[in-house]
Amino acid sequence: MRRRLALIAMTCIAAACVHVTTDPVTGRRDIDVEQPGKKGEDWTATLRSQGSSGVTGTLTAAVLSGTTTATLTVNGATPGATHPWHIHNGTCASGGGIVGQPDAYPPIVIGDQGSGTASAQIQLQLNEAQKYHVNVHASASDMATIIACGDLSN
Repeated sequence: MRRRLALIAMTCIAAACVHVTTDPVTGRRDIDVEQPGKKGEDWTATLRSQGSSGVTGTLTAAVLSGTTTATLTVNGATPGATHPWHIHNGTCASGGGIVGQPDAYPPIVIGDQGSGTASAQIQLQLNEAQKYHVNVHASASDMATIIACGDLSN
């Protein structure tokens, strides 16, 4: 009897930490196991240099109450440069459209040491059933050239 009660208790505890989401477009269901008391979803990306730019970095994103707050940090960029950046649908290999409003992403301004940080607040929630990536563009006048890219994972 004790063993059965323990099993029931463990099942109840585990069930309280499991979230099931359904992508409204594809209908794909995603099961997410979280820590007790955790709110929202965390995403990360490691950016790799594209071409010979030498730019690398990280992105962290937190999703809470339908809003995604993303913070990008880059290194190895040209001091004084300004680079647009966005989270996109898909992967670095596949590409995809910008997530949210493009003007929600303030450009990253590079400091004297070749690094910089920028944050964006996007008025939508990233969906675990989809793939995302972040691009850092060469400049506002050269959006076609990607100098760093990283696939998001959660």
